[in-house]
Amino acid sequence: MGKDNSNVESASKAEDCGNFNTIFDDVFRTIAQKMPTLLIPLINEVFKTKYTEDQEIEQLRNKHYEKFGKVITDSIIRIGGRLYHIECRSKKDGDMALRMIEYDFAIALEHSSRMEDDILEIRFPESCVLYIRNHKDTPDYHEARVRFADGQSVTYKVPVIMAQDYTVDSIFEKRLLALLPYHILRYESFLKSNSNNPKKVDKLLGDLEAICQRLLQIQETEMYSNLVNLIKQIADYVIPKENPVRERIGEVMGGQVLMLKSEEIRQEGIAQGITQGIAQGITQGIEEGRNKEKRDTAIRMRKANIPIESIAVFIDETVDDTISLLADAGFSCNS
Repeated sequence: MGKDNSNVESASKAEDCGNFNTIFDDVFRTIAQKMPTLLIPLINEVFKTKYTEDQEIEQLRNKHYEKFGKVITDSIIRIGGRLYHIECRSKKDGDMALRMIEYDFAIALEHSSRMEDDILEIRFPESCVLYIRNHKDTPDYHEARVRFADGQSVTYKVPVIMAQDYTVDSIFEKRLLALLPYHILRYESFLKSNSNNPKKVDKLLGDLEAICQRLLQIQETEMYSNLVNLIKQIADYVIPKENPVRERIGEVMGGQVLMLKSEEIRQEGIAQGITQGIAQGITQGIEEGRNKEKRDTAIRMRKANIPIESIAVFIDETVDDTISLLADAGFSCNS
């Protein structure tokens, strides 16, 4: 009898962390849903395309219903008339070619079209697998040979991209910012072992500080906050609670976060500002909310030892106004 693969997907997800969604899935889907333009450089890197980051893209439904249940893919987007499908994996999977065929066939069926000669065309998307951990002997492609009853044979190939092949410098050089949250995984074995290696700790902290500084230079407030906090979420997951490195990473990354900080600050700041401004008018309340967002951002960045000049650029204020803002909040700029 042939091999039954109907439950392969659920088995793979359960193997990762005991449920159907891992922190790695959640982080990648957060990037795909909230920062989809970050997938464009990734697509350019894999498929050698030359899309610009302001290219219009369309996010498509990632749930497909098959005979044996629901198939959930990580990311499907359309650029122009072309479909792109990216799967994120933390563990090596010998059945990945079969799984990708299943995903891609579901996508192709959903987006099939009837041609002028009344023949139905089923066009597979351009797909790739992103591995976020290092795995020995991982091939450049996942392949499967499909033989049809009439004798035709097609080799199905899906390219593989390894996140750990990219250094901090190459990530920023190629704008592969979607890989940043997974950079800490190159230190995963060391962190989980709780071994005392000052050189590795310094290298890790140096990488994270470089990431923060280079993100600041991009001067995109929301993207900076989102990516920094996704990095922190994976760090919290990977590093044992008793490991003292957790606290040092928290200092570098700006402190403990439980949600995307750009959303949290906006919600808290604007909500508080509007509440305080009911008697004074909605406009004034929103302005107070924005000021609170700036103040909280400045304090958090200063606690991470980011220079006043960089903070001023980031929150779009003068150096003097930034110092005043921090002083009014009771935060000493000389500390």
